[in-house]
Amino acid sequence: MASSSHLKPGEKGVITAKMSAVGKKGDIVEAIEVVSNDPKRPKEVLTLQATIVDVFMPLEPESRR
Repeated sequence: MASSSHLKPGEKGVITAKMSAVGKKGDIVEAIEVVSNDPKRPKEVLTLQATIVDVFMPLEPESRR
């Protein structure tokens, strides 16, 4: 979601994106396509990169529960 759907030349905005890591492991790459009315750059692709690692948490022994 962009911070504004209308920006004047030279103005800046913020784009917020979420990437789900459910069921994924290792290096992942996702792309977001941003479309504008700028004749020089009508489309821009933003790339999100992440490394998903397993987190191992040992269970407590039965006697400590």
